[in-house]
Amino acid sequence: MSRKTYLESLRERVLIFDGAMGTSVQKYNLTAEEYGGPQLEGCNDYLCVVNPRIIEEIHVGYLEAGADVLETATFGSTRPKLS
Repeated sequence: MSRKTYLESLRERVLIFDGAMGTSVQKYNLTAEEYGGPQLEGCNDYLCVVNPRIIEEIHVGYLEAGADVLETATFGSTRPKLS
């Protein structure tokens, strides 16, 4: 089975993207430990490394709601923020 590329699909129809990742993460009310420790508390971007289950659950929810495109939780993944 051959999948269409992003651009091929976009030429045919409007594609639906996932929603607000940060807002979705906040609904989990995670503890500092779930973020990877107190120094990382609130760093949603690092959840991809220390708690990918949260990111996966959010993405599955968007797919079930009909999203065509998923983005990552790396909105603020910059060298200064993650240092």
